Amino acid sequence: MLKKLVFNRISRIHILVWMIYTFYQATLIVYYNNYPSFFKFLLAFCFFRIGDIIFFYTNSLWILPNFLNTKKILLLILSFLGCLSFYLAFRYFLDSYLLVVLNLQEKFPLNVSISLGVSQGSIFMIFSLGYYFSQRVIQQQKELTKKDLELAEEKAKTAILEKEKSQAELAFLRSQINPHFMFNTLNMIYSKVRKSSKEAGEIVIEFANMMRYATSTKLQENEVDVRGELDFVKEYINIHKLRFNNTVYIDYDEEGYMLSHRIVPMVLITLVENAIKHGSIDDPNYPLIIRASLIDDYFTFMVHNLKNLKPNGLDQKGNTGIGIINIEKRLAAVYQNGGYSLEKEETKEDYIVTFTVNFKETKYD
Repeated sequence: MLKKLVFNRISRIHILVWMIYTFYQATLIVYYNNYPSFFKFLLAFCFFRIGDIIFFYTNSLWILPNFLNTKKILLLILSFLGCLSFYLAFRYFLDSYLLVVLNLQEKFPLNVSISLGVSQGSIFMIFSLGYYFSQRVIQQQKELTKKDLELAEEKAKTAILEKEKSQAELAFLRSQINPHFMFNTLNMIYSKVRKSSKEAGEIVIEFANMMRYATSTKLQENEVDVRGELDFVKEYINIHKLRFNNTVYIDYDEEGYMLSHRIVPMVLITLVENAIKHGSIDDPNYPLIIRASLIDDYFTFMVHNLKNLKPNGLDQKGNTGIGIINIEKRLAAVYQNGGYSLEKEETKEDYIVTFTVNFKETKYD
């Protein structure tokens, strides 16, 4: 463990920096003071450097992390003074004995040795502070980066799970009915009833078209053609009109070229279905109003219905409910970068929901 700690990449860099700095500083001192033996002074200088290294790492790796972070100011001051005292005593020993033994200089007076020690120690104290704060910033940046990566991975996993869940739900619904069997049965029913009732035949055909679209594989995608969704809505409206012998009143109109963009599937039909289920559509003076427009990459789908105030056991709060909540979840999952809105307006008499998509801003997940 100790060997791994000492000889890892960071440790090797530290050792190399200290060696270069020591050799460089010793060379300058020998040159300016005309010492007779460079290698003898370099040996003595290495002993001084040991004290510098101990002082530097004691401050940057032990004193500052343990007492500055926890705001233990008294312990910080006492620890630093203790470390400085050891550093000054170590240097005084070297000044008084090692340099004298090596005949590099005469014994330093105590005050001179302490002055030089404080001066040198201040330099390495500043170095230790800079090293400590730089390491702290680097560590904080690593932690932030790690959190960002974890958050991004979590979002990606959530999006994948939501998509898989939606696909599984659609696949389950489709698996309940064999499409070929259903369409063959509807064609058979149509051939039987069209001779006796033209309207019944039209209902069967409209319903067959709706089911063909609802069971199509393209609905497994995050987005489908706007045109297909609007055709689905119109077929749904026609079935209701035929079902009630045109005694329901629905005012539908659209504007723009609907083949140029794609939206989340089954959103428009859910808004219309809620309005028909919970609204009043039997008054010609107050029809269900549906407006769709796609102009300059801006799609708007508005549904305005009169509330059904009759006590029929249904939800009397307009067309809010589980359908709208599910729509909001699906839109948030697909349009994660925004660019859409689903606004609801409610009064005592009516209810309005408006779905808009700005395709210039929207990016699909």
